[in-house]
Formats: sequence, C-alpha cells, structure tokens
Amino acid sequence: MTLQVLMPKVGLTMTEGRIVEWIKQEGDRVEKGEILFVFDTEKVAFEVEAAHSGFLARILKQVDETVQVGEAVGLLTESEEEQAELNREKPRVPQEEPETPGPEVGADRGGDKIRATPMARRIARERGVDLENVSATGVGGRIRMEDVESAAGSAPSPQGAPEEAEGRLVKLSGMRKAIAERMMAGKRNTAQIYMTVSIDATRLLETRERLASLLEKSGGGIRPTITDLLMKICASAVSRHPILNTRWTSEGIVWLDAIHMGMAMALEEGLIVPVIRDIGKKTLSEIAKARTSIVEKGKSGELTPDEMKGSTFTISSLGMFGIEEFAAIINPPESAILAVGAILDKPVVIAKEIVVRPVMKITLSYDHRVIDGAKAAEFMKTLKEFLENPSSVIA
Repeated sequence: MTLQVLMPKVGLTMTEGRIVEWIKQEGDRVEKGEILFVFDTEKVAFEVEAAHSGFLARILKQVDETVQVGEAVGLLTESEEEQAELNREKPRVPQEEPETPGPEVGADRGGDKIRATPMARRIARERGVDLENVSATGVGGRIRMEDVESAAGSAPSPQGAPEEAEGRLVKLSGMRKAIAERMMAGKRNTAQIYMTVSIDATRLLETRERLASLLEKSGGGIRPTITDLLMKICASAVSRHPILNTRWTSEGIVWLDAIHMGMAMALEEGLIVPVIRDIGKKTLSEIAKARTSIVEKGKSGELTPDEMKGSTFTISSLGMFGIEEFAAIINPPESAILAVGAILDKPVVIAKEIVVRPVMKITLSYDHRVIDGAKAAEFMKTLKEFLENPSSVIA
C-alpha cells in the first residue's frame, strides 16, 4: 500500500510551510516515529515524524519549496516490492548530486539517534560536518547550532576551498527572513520614539520573595519570577492607559479590548514572541504557569504559530545578560513595546542622603502616530508607581 506524507497543519492559522531538510532520502527504510523531514513557517522550524513504518519511495517536494497544508510532500510504501513497482510505474527523476556529500544527519551514534536542532542539521549539511563527531551541549544531549559551528571552525577546509576565503554564506531560513521583515517594518512603518525611567526595585524583589515563600509553604504552584511580576503589573498599567493597547490602520486607530502580552524570547534560530492571552484576567500563578510552559515549548521547538501571534503589547527583557538599558523595536502591528534592563545596585539620593538601592531601567518604544508623548509619560508614571509599590496590584 502506498501512503502519502502530507504537510501537517500546526496550529489553527497555518496555511503553508517551507521544506528545510529531508532527513530521510528516497529508498531509505523508515520506522514509525523517525523524523522524515523538517519544515519551517515564518516563526519556527518543526520536525515531522513518520506516522507509519515502511520505505520512503519518493520525495515530491524538494528543499526550499513552499507547500500548502495537506499537500503531499512524499510517498511511503510498506515494502521494497511496492517501492520498486511504484518506480516502474513512474521512473524516478534523477537528482543532481552535490559536489561534496553532506553528513549523515540521521545516523546512529552507538545505537542512539543523533539529537540535533533543525538549524544545527542545516548548518551541518551546508558545511559538510558529520554530526557523529560533534559534541552536544544542548538540553538532553541535543546538538545545537553553536556546536556545529564550533566543530566546523576546527575542521580542515574542504578540498579545493580557497584558504584566503574571508567568510561563508549561510542561506536565510524562513524564520530569519520573517524576523528581518518584521524588524524593518517596525522601524520603517512606525513613528518610533523612546522614553526611559528608573525603578527602585526594592519592593518588587521583596514581593517576589514573599510570594515565593508562601508558595513553598503551601507546597504548590510555580515560583514566580521577576518577569512574571513585570508582566502582571504591566498589564495593570496598560488597562489604566488603553491607548497602549491599540493598533494603527489606514482607516483609523483600533482600540483592543483584551490584553495579549507578547514575551520576546531568544532561540538558537532567532527571536520569537510567544503570547500569553488575556493576561489581564490571569492571576500571578496562572501567568507563571503560562510563562513556564512557553519557555519549555520554545526550547523544545514545540510552539505552534497560533501561540506566537496576536500579541497587543510586548515586553522584552535582557536583564539576565546584565544589560542595564536598551530600546526595543516595536513588534508590528502593536503600538508599543517595553524594554527591561537588569536590576543592579546603584547609589541613589533619598531624603538628601546617598543610599544603595536595586535599580532597574525600563524603556518604552512607542508609535507616535498613535500615542502622544504626554500619554506615554502618563503610562510610564503609572507603571513606575505600580512597580515600586507592587502590593497595590498584587495581593
């Protein structure tokens, strides 16, 4: 029996995907659950597993082809005899062999399947790196893009390659193209301007520790992070100033009812913005659970397109890297984004005395077509008050 391998629908809004890589090749034996191919959408790459065991008789869609959801990308047969019969009915179209064969990315290592991210596999193929010889530093022994690049950097140059070469070309993935387009759109299509304030984070840190202690005593819940508190408090400030929760259109300004909080997140493949929906209606515990789920799914490549669209306001934090202050690019079609820096001990003047306090700088990037400077300042004033007195928002 011949079975079609279809482009899957990942999420409610996905309509097409681009083939990134075929892990299995025509004629290969395939076991149920093995990875057949990798595709990406505008946001992230996905690995597609075989639903049945058999033989990959034919590849219908090649690397870099964009395929509609539900369209056949390949054919599986249950036996080699059926595969031979299929090829007799329609001869296989010969494919040009690359000058330098790529690595066997699906090879076994001591009987175990090599685990690698889609981007790591792609770079390994492009640079001729054998994944069997790459040391993995990712979670669960997964080979990361940096591992492949490190191995490639220490490997001898391919035969015939000019020693004086100044660099290498890595083709843009669908995700990287989408990031570039969105960042350019954010700068080109908005009247972006910035506003920064410093926050005394003393009570914010105290609140986080108090809530964490309560959770530990109760024996349940997820330990809240500063990011969780920031998102909860920021949502409260946005609800006080709904102009921040708007979108510019050619016909007018759309005022949105629900606050869907985007959380900028860096992956090996690039930047994504997963969304916590209706964050204004969620408790701090619910936000912490949603954030934890997002981070875990993002690291494992399991986020769907639906989970990365529809945000109305975004927070981007680089505090974990020690960055004190930065300005983020607006995530279109939103009207604003908040950049959060690290909490660092700083000398400050209180009651005419110099004392040391944990200080955090936050910067609002906003679209001046929609939000006037005074309105942005009012929002930042409210947000500063809430962050310095979190008990007014979080019980």
